[in-house]
Amino acid sequence: MSNSTHKHNGLLRTYAIALQEIIQHNEVIYTILDKPPPEPPKTPRYQSQLEKQLKEMKIPKQRRTFGYAETPLNPPDNFLKKGEGIGQPIKTSDHKCFVSGNLPPVPKRSAMPKKQEKPKVNFRVLNIKKAIKTKPKPLEPRLVDTRDGHIKKIKGSGEVPEYCLRKDFGQMPAYLVKRNRKIQRDLDRIKYAEEHKESLCKLINEQERQALLKDLKYNWQLMQKAFLQLPMLTDTIPKILKKTKMEQELRQLEKDIALVESNPYIYVYD
Repeated sequence: MSNSTHKHNGLLRTYAIALQEIIQHNEVIYTILDKPPPEPPKTPRYQSQLEKQLKEMKIPKQRRTFGYAETPLNPPDNFLKKGEGIGQPIKTSDHKCFVSGNLPPVPKRSAMPKKQEKPKVNFRVLNIKKAIKTKPKPLEPRLVDTRDGHIKKIKGSGEVPEYCLRKDFGQMPAYLVKRNRKIQRDLDRIKYAEEHKESLCKLINEQERQALLKDLKYNWQLMQKAFLQLPMLTDTIPKILKKTKMEQELRQLEKDIALVESNPYIYVYD
């Protein structure tokens, strides 16, 4: 065979193997995807070194149970008798009384005072006296308005004048009298306050006037000194506003000084 024939047979064999792998395979598309990385191994659990020594020593443990499965009962002749039950604990005291022969004798019991005898009362006589002194219930005036003997009270029926015979008929009620008195007191208080009201206008004396003038001049000097210390170049808005404000305050102080100097009598209103 020539070399070409060997190459051709090799290619056929390779093609058959590849075709067999494509048709007969156990591959799934979901297994081709990237699997998540495996979890890191866990650190070994802590184990005490003394545990093995204690197991080797074999210390006996105190075993405990939940009690009897069935509670054993007492025999019938061993029933609960008087004084054997669970009662209140008897209080014990550590106090000891030391008796000596020097104690005074126990005083004798004094005679009980006699009870005061209640005075005898004759209730029959008392009832007779009360019955004699009691006043009979006043008869209420009534009116029979039918032949069958129908009775009705005259009071509140309108047959007899009642309201016009009252003592306070035609008089002002008490609550109105009280209210008028309160209003009159308030009016009197207001009138008194207006009559004795102090004048709001006050004349200041010469000393106060000179002190006021001195303070105004001192404030003007401080303001003038601050104004002269301003920069010559006012190239920003804050500088312009500050300079304008100080000029207005200086003009107002000059007006106030001129007003106080020109007027010897100055009145102040509170």
